[in-house]
Amino acid sequence: MSGLKTVFIAILLVGVPGGVLAQTSESDQLPPAPAVALGAQVEDSGNPGRTPSTKNLPSTGGEYSRDAFSTTMTGARVVLGPGDQLEISVFDTPELTQRVRVNSEGKITLALIGEIAVRGMSPDNLGKVITRKLIDGNFMKDPQVSVFVLEYAGQMAYVTGEVARPGAYALLRSHRLLDLVSVAGGLTSRAGNRVTIVRGEGSAPPIQVDLSDKDENRSNPEILPGDSITVSQAGIVYVLGDVDRPGGFVLDRRSKLSVVQAVALAQGTKPSASLSKALLIRTTGEIRQEIPLNLKMILKSASPDPHLIAGDIVYVPSTIIHGMGRKSLEVIEESVGLAAVYAVRP
Repeated sequence: MSGLKTVFIAILLVGVPGGVLAQTSESDQLPPAPAVALGAQVEDSGNPGRTPSTKNLPSTGGEYSRDAFSTTMTGARVVLGPGDQLEISVFDTPELTQRVRVNSEGKITLALIGEIAVRGMSPDNLGKVITRKLIDGNFMKDPQVSVFVLEYAGQMAYVTGEVARPGAYALLRSHRLLDLVSVAGGLTSRAGNRVTIVRGEGSAPPIQVDLSDKDENRSNPEILPGDSITVSQAGIVYVLGDVDRPGGFVLDRRSKLSVVQAVALAQGTKPSASLSKALLIRTTGEIRQEIPLNLKMILKSASPDPHLIAGDIVYVPSTIIHGMGRKSLEVIEESVGLAAVYAVRP
């Protein structure tokens, strides 16, 4: 039977990325990052040629920058919101230069013009609105208006879950989901493909994103100020019974895991294992399926090697135990909560 163990280990090294197991622990999580500016390396639209300091920006280098889901900044436009401080100037008319702060209602008040609602507006569009109002009010014939954002406020997005550095990040410009993930250090080895985005207003239903979706509009949506992003943990499959290393194994988001690969992650079966009596226990909703597995036939390619889904339990009985009653199946499911969980690092 030692030869079968060698076969399982060979499958592990070939079929599973990296083939290295690491038991999950709280120490794997890096401490949360402080709130930092996202995208400050992009030239400010209100002051061409001015590049804000990048001194306090988090590093995106190292192993995380090589992650397939990490991207560079999009450089999309910024939108104005409550708390932002603006400097508005008119060329060759210094007396019209004003510094104003957007109030809680998303409005500003300017001399000559009065109140303007600016929430959700870009600085460039605000400049055009002010220009039109100065012309329509017969104050100037051809004003050259410049709007510069002196201070951003309320432009935060929050990243939690399976990222290297969870925390709050300031959006100096609008960005897409993967930009935030990249600045937060990238995805951890336990990250799944499902991401939940809760809009800052709280009225709209949460947005569910599948990172494996090839349509970028769906897998990489635009992030707005106040959004809360939660990266889920990948599903876990369990290999229990007469194996050398029983436990749970985190599904790699980049690849599928078959029954034989899962048993290989458990370091193969013991000499006393009953390979022809293995069982796959799968629960979908409230329905539990008990699917017989003949590992001998699967290893000989005489039977298909089914792929596993999150929550599956592969149980390999011992030849010492004859049969499994209903109570035994319940004991197997209860033992899942006591099993060690391992991550397969890419």
